[in-house]
Amino acid sequence: MVLRIVVALLICGACTRIAAADPSFTYNTEAAYDTNYFGDTNKIAAFSLRTTLGVDGEIDRDGTKFGYSFNHQEVRVPRYGFANEHNSWVNFTLTKKLSDRLEWSAQMRGTRSDAGDIFLKLPDQIIGYRRLDHKLDLSTSATLEAFGGKNTLTASYIGLMKGKARFRPGYFLPARLEANEALLGLKAEHVRALGGGEVGATLAYNASLIPDSQQQIYERFPATNLRGSLAYGRKFGKSLAILMEAGLTTIAGDEIGDKVKRTRPYLRAEAEWALNDRLAFAAAFSQDYALYDLDDSLGEFQRRWKAVMKTKLTPKLGFDLSLERTHKDWIFYEYNSSERRLVATLAYDAGHDRKLEVEFSRLLHDEYDETAAYRGSTISTRFSGSF
Repeated sequence: MVLRIVVALLICGACTRIAAADPSFTYNTEAAYDTNYFGDTNKIAAFSLRTTLGVDGEIDRDGTKFGYSFNHQEVRVPRYGFANEHNSWVNFTLTKKLSDRLEWSAQMRGTRSDAGDIFLKLPDQIIGYRRLDHKLDLSTSATLEAFGGKNTLTASYIGLMKGKARFRPGYFLPARLEANEALLGLKAEHVRALGGGEVGATLAYNASLIPDSQQQIYERFPATNLRGSLAYGRKFGKSLAILMEAGLTTIAGDEIGDKVKRTRPYLRAEAEWALNDRLAFAAAFSQDYALYDLDDSLGEFQRRWKAVMKTKLTPKLGFDLSLERTHKDWIFYEYNSSERRLVATLAYDAGHDRKLEVEFSRLLHDEYDETAAYRGSTISTRFSGSF
């Protein structure tokens, strides 16, 4: 672990010198105990150690901004070595002002993840596996000030290339467990001032992409989603801000059953209320189709509720409490599941961009089949900072 961290630091430092900019270095160390580390019905408790190092910066020359970041993370699970993780990711952004009214930007993010998970729990032994995955995120957008507001056109691509599972102990030959997948997105937005706030219109299209040769074998099928919506947001003084968005969202695909409701309301509502400098509340609700990186073979219609309370106990000590619930209607299997999560975080600002946190989280996962439901709690301590 130490060798990997040293190598990551040397690479980050070399890239920074090449970029010839003033960077900032970030670090994060975490120790955690989880009563259900793998998040399943096996309910295996584990202690883990997590260390993340990164460097990021920005270069601004002649109206062109170039941003970069390099990060490496090591995760150790002492009792279950197959679950150790070695993760690295890089991010580049480019923004250019083409004229007084037109701006263009692009972003690229690459991720390498060498991680493990549980495959089978036997009475006297646990069989795990490791897999090397790669992920590529690309996006580009153009923003034009015209027609009384800002008009933005965005295209994005996310590709997840999943490697073969390598089992430990090696009772099985290396094998692919899941299909590769990708998500293509196109979005057009128009935002303008209205009634003391801003009103916007959005048209978005998403398509999941699965290799033809892997669809039947791994039961993962392509689908498309089209959404149109209108939104309005406004701030009332310094204490209250609201955002409301509504429209229609649809799903289509060759494998969708006749009983599936293909068109549903799209909703999004957010509110933040700061009573004073020491106490604030926030609430949010959203519902939409999701196509990428899911439990279902096609997609899910997800509804999310979230409530947050943020407090300042002292100038340096803060306490946050959040409650979140997610309900998922599966499309291909005509099934549903839901999750409830509570997170309580006590954070101490140590100054000089350093923070110490103690966090408790509780997850309740429910399904129609009660034997597939599970619970889990985590308590962790984190120390993070930058220089």
